[in-house]
Amino acid sequence: EGSTAVVLIARGMMDTYITNGWNVFHGARTGDVDIAARALKRGLDSLAKAKQKPQRQILGGVGYSMGAIILSNYVARSGKNCALDAAVAVSGGLDMRQQLNFRRSMRLWQPMLTFGLREDILIGKYARHYKHRLTSGQFLKMLRVTSISHLDVEAIVNYNSFENLVHYYSEMSAMGDRYPPEFNLFDDDESSAQNATSWGRIANVSIPFAVIQALDDPLVGWRTVGTNDPQALADSGSGNVFLLLTKAGGHVGWPLGANPKKYGWKWMNDAAQSFIFAVDKATRE
Repeated sequence: EGSTAVVLIARGMMDTYITNGWNVFHGARTGDVDIAARALKRGLDSLAKAKQKPQRQILGGVGYSMGAIILSNYVARSGKNCALDAAVAVSGGLDMRQQLNFRRSMRLWQPMLTFGLREDILIGKYARHYKHRLTSGQFLKMLRVTSISHLDVEAIVNYNSFENLVHYYSEMSAMGDRYPPEFNLFDDDESSAQNATSWGRIANVSIPFAVIQALDDPLVGWRTVGTNDPQALADSGSGNVFLLLTKAGGHVGWPLGANPKKYGWKWMNDAAQSFIFAVDKATRE
């Protein structure tokens, strides 16, 4: 509908070749998004100049699940240097430290996802990388994990030399530098911060940024929104954060009608499209 869609494939995924040796994918890396966005922005500038248009087409980023987590982190960390004009995060948490409280997901849903990630990606694609850098004991533990959090400990944290899982999730999250977190972590009352005064890097968001999250998400819990006061979050910084929280919808789902297959992922894609189009319209007026 008048837009050009470009898919960013995370490094090493979909059988792409990693050119820089041992730096395989992890969720705290935002540099790849920045490089891709700046390349696209240069292309849009050149195209507008060639067609003698007064204004180039805007560049909007839309992330889903893990992609949404990385996109959110990039938008928050880059601040005024963000190469995007707008962004939409779908089913991606802003504070992934809260996943450590989501025990139901660890027991029920994450084992199935963990099996696929471990067998198809960590072992199927990068076994030699992990065998080279991990000890035999660490590699054996990686083979036995049953949840995403445990997989992150035994694979991502150890492989990339993060201090611990909280450090990794803090670096991965747009609100990961807000301390103490608003909700308790690990049943530790001392970590609660209902009266936290600083929003951290999420307050640096400089572009219109929409967060779409279902409160019944079985994989990324509602606490990953990072606050019990969504309006205060929306008002943080320059007021560029928009929150669309739905009572139902699942994880990257929002099925419609009696036959969800008929409509696919129409609801969430239409929501993202409408937001980007609204930003485009506003910038042209």
